[in-house]
Amino acid sequence: MLERLFIKNFALIEELSVDFSGSLNVLTGETGTGKSIIIDAVSVLLGTRAQTEFIRSGSEKASLEAVFCLTPKHPVHETLQSLGVEDEEPTIILTRELYLNGRNICRVNGRTVSLAQYRTIGLQIVDIHGQHDHQSLLQSEKHLDVLDRFGGTEHIRLVRENQECYAIWHAAKKELEELRSREQERLQRIDFLSYQIAEIKRAGLKPGELEELMREANLLANAEKINTRLQSAYYYLFGGERGISAYELVGKALGDINELRKIDSDLEKLGNQLEPGLYVIEETAGEIRNYLENLEYSPQRLEEVENRLQQIKDLCKKYGPAIGDVLNFFETAEAELAKWETSLERAEKLEHDVNTAWHIYEEKAGQLTKKRKELGAILENRVIAQLTELAMPHARFSVSLLTAEPTHKGLDEVEFLISPNPGEPLLPVAKIASGGELSRIMLALKTILADIDGIGTLVFDEIDSGIGGLAAQKVAEKLEKISESQQVICVTHSPIIAALADCHLLLDKVIELGRTKTLIRYLNDDERVDELVRMLAGDKQTEDLKRHALKIIKRNK
Repeated sequence: MLERLFIKNFALIEELSVDFSGSLNVLTGETGTGKSIIIDAVSVLLGTRAQTEFIRSGSEKASLEAVFCLTPKHPVHETLQSLGVEDEEPTIILTRELYLNGRNICRVNGRTVSLAQYRTIGLQIVDIHGQHDHQSLLQSEKHLDVLDRFGGTEHIRLVRENQECYAIWHAAKKELEELRSREQERLQRIDFLSYQIAEIKRAGLKPGELEELMREANLLANAEKINTRLQSAYYYLFGGERGISAYELVGKALGDINELRKIDSDLEKLGNQLEPGLYVIEETAGEIRNYLENLEYSPQRLEEVENRLQQIKDLCKKYGPAIGDVLNFFETAEAELAKWETSLERAEKLEHDVNTAWHIYEEKAGQLTKKRKELGAILENRVIAQLTELAMPHARFSVSLLTAEPTHKGLDEVEFLISPNPGEPLLPVAKIASGGELSRIMLALKTILADIDGIGTLVFDEIDSGIGGLAAQKVAEKLEKISESQQVICVTHSPIIAALADCHLLLDKVIELGRTKTLIRYLNDDERVDELVRMLAGDKQTEDLKRHALKIIKRNK
């Protein structure tokens, strides 16, 4: 239950703190005093969208805090544990701060959490029903969700299994459709890739080939110059006329030095230094001779090399800056070609997968349909029983289950049908129910679903809107009955409902220092009588009305 609500700088509220009872709490007051602001504050506290307009004029931020006392087995405790929020049972404190720059901070037990996490927690604690929420009954697409919620945990598990089966089937079906729609693209891509692969394959590229060919082309282009220069170098080293070549000259110098060793042994060192030079000259000359013998000068080979170089450069322009890149492209293209060529096989496999997934989904959806039919019959009886208690004893209520196109929700469409009076046919709620009837149907569903959902606090914002007389009396009694097992907070204009309150709160609007603000206070027995008189007749207060108001209160004690 909601034990305490603290509001600061929210709309017309400067600051107020409210303690609620665990049964029926009623908020009343003149129109415009801010009764619905309290409901707005609770909604924002539970994670609904917050607008900066909620922040009181002249303030930087609005602060909201709610203290809840929940049972140890309440499912929200598991949620808190999964989020890593410290859980000090049985108290849970929700705090939210709104800032003018649009930033808002959400805390649970002092721990900052995301808005999505915050909202998940809030939805498990309080169920709010505003005066316009009955419009959801006019939207048949929401009726299926209501029926599934009625099914409880096990049924929701079946719904989720159905969603998983649908997701698998839908994903395979979508891939198959995309594959088939791309048949023309597939053929074009196969043709293009085949051409590219064949072109590269014909070239027979090898890693490092470009550098080798460039070296060969350079040698072939300069073969004549190389031949002339090396011939000259060989001549000077070894092949010149006797006595002119370097070999002959060094040999003569060495002979002269060796002759002088006999005179001065110190000159032997000079001979030893010079002697290796002869071998170096001889060896170098031999290598030059071999190089010249192997030197090839072929204009035809030069043309072949240049053509090959151009071929490689053209391929590199198309498929990569270097041979390695071209070869990588070749491998990638082959892999893609294989994928496109095997796409027909993939399509056949997908077709099998789609059929298999459909049969699984169809079977699961069939189980869901069967369960929904069972739930529909139970819900019909439960709603009719509730409507009987709400002064609609002759009403018939039906859950119409029709076959629909496959969705993640199954193969069903659900629509609520009603016949409020004897002799009238069952028709969609949207076509036959009045405002008062809608309110009572919604209250009946809220009563039933509150038991299923385990929601401890129900908030009603002017549930009595559009009804009066006996219907209002029955709604009041239903709210009172609900409050025996669940906390009820109700904003109302009905004196009949207000008379049943265990805790009666009055909202008032005052002007202080030129500013308007909303105040709230608890009413004692005498003040409650005065408030009921106001609700019954406005300013026309008489002793008879006071006696009547007192009688209503005493009758309900």
